[in-house]
Amino acid sequence: MLSLLLATALLLPGDTLTYSGQHQELDVQPPRLEDPAVRVDGVLGEEIWSRAAVLKDFTQYEPVEGIAASEPTEVRVLYGPEAIYFGVRALDSHPDQVLARLGERDRSVFGDDWIRIILDTFDDQRQGYVFYVNPLGIQTDGLWIEGMQKRRGSASSVSIDFSPDFIWESDGRVTSSGWEAEIRIPYVSLRFPEAPEQTWGLNVAREVKRKGFKQSWAPLTKNVSSTLAQSGRLVGLRGLEPKRLVELNPVTTGKRMGSMESGAFRRGDPKIQAGLNARYGITRNLVLDATANPDFSQVEADASRITVNERFALYFPEKRPFFLEGSEVFETPQQLVYTRRIADPVGGAKLSGKIGRTSLGYLGALDESPSSLSGGQGKALFNLVRLRRDIGTGSTAGILYTDRTMTQGGGYNRVVAGDVRVLFRKRYTLSTQWAGSWTSADGSSASLRPSIYASVARSGRTLSFDASFHDMHPDFRARSGFLTRIGEAVGTANASLTHYGPSGALLERASLALRVESYFDHDELWDGQGPYEAEIQLNPSFSFRGDRSVTVILRNGYFQFPRDLYQDYRVEGPEGELLPFTVPGPLETMKALAIMPRLRITNSSNLNGRFYYREMPIYAEAGRGLELLLAPRLTLRPTTSLSLSLDQTYSRLRRRRDDSVFSTALVSRVTSQYQFNKAVSARALIQYNLEERDALRDPRTGRPLHIGEEAVQATDQGTVQGQFLLQYEPSPGRIFYVGYTRLMEGQATYDPARMDTTEDGLFVKLSYLFRL
Repeated sequence: MLSLLLATALLLPGDTLTYSGQHQELDVQPPRLEDPAVRVDGVLGEEIWSRAAVLKDFTQYEPVEGIAASEPTEVRVLYGPEAIYFGVRALDSHPDQVLARLGERDRSVFGDDWIRIILDTFDDQRQGYVFYVNPLGIQTDGLWIEGMQKRRGSASSVSIDFSPDFIWESDGRVTSSGWEAEIRIPYVSLRFPEAPEQTWGLNVAREVKRKGFKQSWAPLTKNVSSTLAQSGRLVGLRGLEPKRLVELNPVTTGKRMGSMESGAFRRGDPKIQAGLNARYGITRNLVLDATANPDFSQVEADASRITVNERFALYFPEKRPFFLEGSEVFETPQQLVYTRRIADPVGGAKLSGKIGRTSLGYLGALDESPSSLSGGQGKALFNLVRLRRDIGTGSTAGILYTDRTMTQGGGYNRVVAGDVRVLFRKRYTLSTQWAGSWTSADGSSASLRPSIYASVARSGRTLSFDASFHDMHPDFRARSGFLTRIGEAVGTANASLTHYGPSGALLERASLALRVESYFDHDELWDGQGPYEAEIQLNPSFSFRGDRSVTVILRNGYFQFPRDLYQDYRVEGPEGELLPFTVPGPLETMKALAIMPRLRITNSSNLNGRFYYREMPIYAEAGRGLELLLAPRLTLRPTTSLSLSLDQTYSRLRRRRDDSVFSTALVSRVTSQYQFNKAVSARALIQYNLEERDALRDPRTGRPLHIGEEAVQATDQGTVQGQFLLQYEPSPGRIFYVGYTRLMEGQATYDPARMDTTEDGLFVKLSYLFRL
């Protein structure tokens, strides 16, 4: 009854254009007003809002699907010649518990209550603009991309690329009955078809964070794999008159760097650098970007990770604005485009957009990084081309070409690939990709080396599964992409059963997932041999009332050391002589237990973490190890403006042979941020990375191991990095900040007096975006 009364209280006396999500009234024709007199201040006091179309009767989709929302929501929609407007009223039975904090753009929403608007401006059910606001109007935005592979390093489990930034207006406020927000999205920030009458996909969702309840206007179900296919629609949009997109973004940076040289620490002279970014809208949906002498400075350092027992290169997400714009076009099942390979660009150009049913992208850049490609020298010239065609309802087919060529020596790497994604029977998805590479060190002709990928997936509320297979030739290379394993084939399969409790139950959801994964040497697979690495995991997971959950991993694994990696190893004999090293046999029945809790302690504190007790290979000495890993993270928001994050990762790896310690590693990171208002913030960060590793020993005899003629001795090393940043950012592209960073290296200790400063830097940046 209370929910009904609250919902009735939302409507105004003049409301006639109402659209009920529960009653499937999903085709919305909002009124067009020539001059909407809306001041975006978070107060829905203007009379004009009574003439707007009203979206009401939301339904919950998490944790209980299909029931009426416990906290009523109303969203009003109208549009004018240059922008579309949304007014939000989110009622709450306990308004004093609404989670609303000031925070940096794109970072604050996910700890707060929020409203999310998705606009599928091409109404093609493949990609949509995503706009989030929290109760104070803090913005987060991105692109919803159906079928997008979850990005490495991303905390999100949904198909959203949060990298892009759009220019739009929003404001909000907490009220005595919940909260309100106003949003204005100019058409110049969107891409849509060249047509006199528009139809856009639309859905609106809300989360009540303290409860973990998510609701949407157009009902959502996991029994349909495409979220955009479940949207409502904005119909009959006429007279849209966007300005032509013309942006100029001059950027000036200044820095003074210090470093250790010849045993002494010296600071260089101050350096000032100017650059220019530009964007031009050739059409409403085709944009040309260019940059000259760009500034690609990163405000915050990449989070360090434990590397003492790591076999593969670590992935770090792209953060540089020029590369992020339009990056969704280059998404493919295999990550054949990874723009951080362009380390130090002189300049670049990019063309991206959509013509009819075809999305296209081109990126060219000249990288003056001294790193070489297969022995080549000089600069590296990148050319990346992507075309993707919409087929039927929700399916796509595309091609990709990448070329990285050295300006001296003629070395090159070229990749051509084709991919298809097919959506059928609403819940099944088939994705495939075929790729071939040519790599030459001196510009001479090279042979084609293949790579293939295929996957099938079924979405479902109670039963879901997926399976994939990926095989690469040993000489396949993607120098413009990111592939952790080369010359291998991997097969994976996942299945999950989920049970949902009734509304209000303590246990809201329980699931049981099974994962099987096997790795093969490419040549051995096609010779009929078995995997060299495999594991099976059982993952029970439980979600409880109040946005709390725990996931358990039970694993049994198998691993065989590749013999060719240990060809240079020798064992020190009793008299100091060097004896041949014998690679041990396979490691069987490697057990593991992991617990991953996510606990909301109070409205202002959360504790998450990863806790592992697992057997694993010690790769450096081809032995069997037992690791204890503890990685808690405590997040505190004691006030509306202050946030604190404390991360601690501890790993101790012991040899199973004699229980001796092979390595100990600690990563400690403390981040604090104070948000003075929406635009001004200060952030401080300190991070320790401490690692100790024993001398390498033969896993059979325990005697010292040599690589070549040298014994591999124990190591003890530590680094500490500190950063401070004061930032003013009223909108994307308009920014001023001043910061200081220092890096110290030495022994594995928390005492900075036992470390030496090896680098430091004072830097400032001024950037202003002119939208003409």
